Amino acid sequence: MPDNPGYAVDPTSLQGCRIRLTFHYQELQRETDPIVRANIAQYLAEAATELAQLEAEAARSSAA
Repeated sequence: MPDNPGYAVDPTSLQGCRIRLTFHYQELQRETDPIVRANIAQYLAEAATELAQLEAEAARSSAA
């Protein structure tokens, strides 16, 4: 049984983080309100940081 039964993709997984990053990037491209764009940019930065950490963790575990 999956850890997150309500989700098609685990949002805390590497794949889930990549999807979230893509979503925020696309959302930022469409948005025109500067205040909303600033908020989306913050979400995008947080997602990018999390992705970098997950990618590094995956690289370490595959190298071991």
